[in-house]
Amino acid sequence: MTKEVKNAESFEKILDTLASGFGREEKLKADNAGADVFVKIMKPKIPESTKLRKNEHVHLRDSLIKVEHPNGSVSVGFTAKGEKGYIGRFQNDGWTVKDRNGQSHSTIVGKHFWESTQTEAKGKVGTAVAKQLKKAMDKKVGGSK
Repeated sequence: MTKEVKNAESFEKILDTLASGFGREEKLKADNAGADVFVKIMKPKIPESTKLRKNEHVHLRDSLIKVEHPNGSVSVGFTAKGEKGYIGRFQNDGWTVKDRNGQSHSTIVGKHFWESTQTEAKGKVGTAVAKQLKKAMDKKVGGSK
């Protein structure tokens, strides 16, 4: 049994590379992979109207976007430009119908597509992120690309 490490210098270099962690680009690729999975699962669950209202340009489903942040993280939400965030919130959470006098009449039950997507995507998003991080790690240690 050997008591020395062959190619110790290259081994140390690999350890130093791994110790430096993941950079912004690797984090961004991994988070994008997870966000892509989340969007793919959520998009069909979002209610879609068959017509546009006055002054509307996009449907709620079409305004779902990913936003990349400077720290390498990625958020999923509805675009502010399409002004659909509040509609998404109503559709997801539901609301109480009130008349112009403020009297409640009925309650519209929410569709809870966001929560449903979170539940369904939980393991799948993690797998996509881990797969992308493994690719980055393999590249750092000189493995398969």
